[in-house]
Amino acid sequence: MIDLLGLTVSQASGLSQLIIDIAMYFGAFVIVAMALNFQYGNAGVPNMGCAVQVIAGGFTVSAITTRVTFMIVKAAGLPLMPYASDYDWVYNNPHNVAVVTNPFIETHTMLGISLLLFSLALALVLGSAIGYIISLPAIRLRSTYLMITLITMADASQIFGRNIPAICGGTLGVFVPNVFAWYLGNRGIILAVVTLLIGIIAFFIFRTMLNSPYGRLMRAIRENDGTVESVGKNVVGIRRNILMFASGITALTGVMWAFYASYVVDNLFMRADWTYWPWLMLILGGPGNNAGTFLGCALIIALRRIILISKWSLEQYLFFPIAYVENILLGVLLIAVIIFRPRGLIPEKLLYIPGINYRKMVTGEAQVDLGDSAMPKAETEGGEPE
Repeated sequence: MIDLLGLTVSQASGLSQLIIDIAMYFGAFVIVAMALNFQYGNAGVPNMGCAVQVIAGGFTVSAITTRVTFMIVKAAGLPLMPYASDYDWVYNNPHNVAVVTNPFIETHTMLGISLLLFSLALALVLGSAIGYIISLPAIRLRSTYLMITLITMADASQIFGRNIPAICGGTLGVFVPNVFAWYLGNRGIILAVVTLLIGIIAFFIFRTMLNSPYGRLMRAIRENDGTVESVGKNVVGIRRNILMFASGITALTGVMWAFYASYVVDNLFMRADWTYWPWLMLILGGPGNNAGTFLGCALIIALRRIILISKWSLEQYLFFPIAYVENILLGVLLIAVIIFRPRGLIPEKLLYIPGINYRKMVTGEAQVDLGDSAMPKAETEGGEPE
């Protein structure tokens, strides 16, 4: 059967799913990239542990939201298989989620919406708490040591998830409830819409903060933290607050990604995906401005989708396995941008404060009255001052 565009039903369905997939990827990664721009681009905090905060959001869904849902379903009188022990939690999970929980949410719309809001709110709090915890040993370090410490913490969080089944089922992972089971259409559409909506809200929050006096203080710390500290500002405390706030926002991505995958395992939040790719998006677009972050995110997402679609046709031209293409692209692009475009495609603009006439400040002549005390002493008869 052919539609009006000349595409078969299967082709049209595949195209629509590709658009949904791109929208979901863009919405998720732009939140992480904006939070990273808030930390590094505006405050100079090189957070190489973005994956930690995303993992915190994903583990919130698997370890807490799923259990809360089971408790609600059990209280409603539905027969759930045991899930108290680690063994039961992992091996009875598919039945409890797919057979019992999701059909119950399908007929209880407000429960699904409440679980989504609960997950987002809890992830925001836990993400901020994680940001505070990782800031304690790391925030006083210089940039290089701070990056190494945060990278290590990202790996450590995956190790915890892999070895503690109660968090996300260990190496096997666990399914999570479908909070949009009540939605009769394509679940991916509403997930992408909600994720993009969170990204838009985060954009306005970041923009408001960066245009405030606090944003100017952040830039001052980025340029010269010693000068800021010399005038009585608590630079360590400000950096800690920045890391906490951005970590809470980043954790929201983990929540939406867990619901999008309907499954949580530690490998779902790899460091390369949730740290290095957002860094490339930020560096490519240009640190210090959200417009560059949006552009860099859009270009990288489009490029990765193109590779995903055409990678098998490119395999015959490559001398290495096709699975390495994306990682090689990551390294090559990062090196090229740093060499040829270190300020990104959209360089940061000078800060403009409303109400100040910068032209007058530059071109105006200053009238300075030094007073009698600043005048030189009377000259001697020989023409030289005393």
